[in-house]
Amino acid sequence: EINAAFDAGARLQPAWNLAGGRERADCLERAADLLESRRLDFLSLLVREAGKTWPDAISEVREAADYCRYYALQARERFTAPVRLSGPTGESNELSLQGRGVFACISPWNFPLAILCGMTAAALVTGNCAIMKPAEQSAVIGARLAQIFREAGVPAGVVQLLSGDGAVVGAHLVEHPGVAMVTFTGSRAVGLKIWETAGKTPPGQLHLKKVVCEMGGKNAIIVDADADLDEAVPAILASAFGYQGQKCSAAS
Repeated sequence: EINAAFDAGARLQPAWNLAGGRERADCLERAADLLESRRLDFLSLLVREAGKTWPDAISEVREAADYCRYYALQARERFTAPVRLSGPTGESNELSLQGRGVFACISPWNFPLAILCGMTAAALVTGNCAIMKPAEQSAVIGARLAQIFREAGVPAGVVQLLSGDGAVVGAHLVEHPGVAMVTFTGSRAVGLKIWETAGKTPPGQLHLKKVVCEMGGKNAIIVDADADLDEAVPAILASAFGYQGQKCSAAS
């Protein structure tokens, strides 16, 4: 299934790249509109499948839509037309940004909508095909998000969903010699394994695999003697234990 997904993405990526930043940005803005218009559906999914509280679920849907709009804005500025660069007299230089190929987008369960949406939107709008691998604990949310992108106008082979156990599906995605880039958010142990695997270039792989890897953790907070405790204590509690205690920047 991974090979079939990669083959479909590799086949369609050149045309998606040539579609240009403006058309791809339009798709992301439509996706943001769909996320907002179906807000209640996603809120209920976040509560029932991922155990979110209602306020945290609201924030996550808003963040997912914001990612789409932000990356659409960036694409309009950077991927619509070549940028003219200054050079010696009589010399003309242009910088043109292009997609790299097929991306593997591997997301965690603690932000099953926002993080998966952000990494996928960034891959798509920059001219790449995306294989979405949601956490197995939140596969339905991932499937609904894939549906949103397709309804927004992204071709089916350009954005694909591969659900399943991370140790199986995620590991094979990272190892696949055709994958151009891996975006990952999750544990330190898995993140370091991804770095190690992606750093090896097997025979037949014609590129250096890139990785964007976010590994979080709990932090310590030092409260000074002159701090306003009425402000500090509630803020620390919210930071450390909000989002069911599963925020990668908790107590930061």
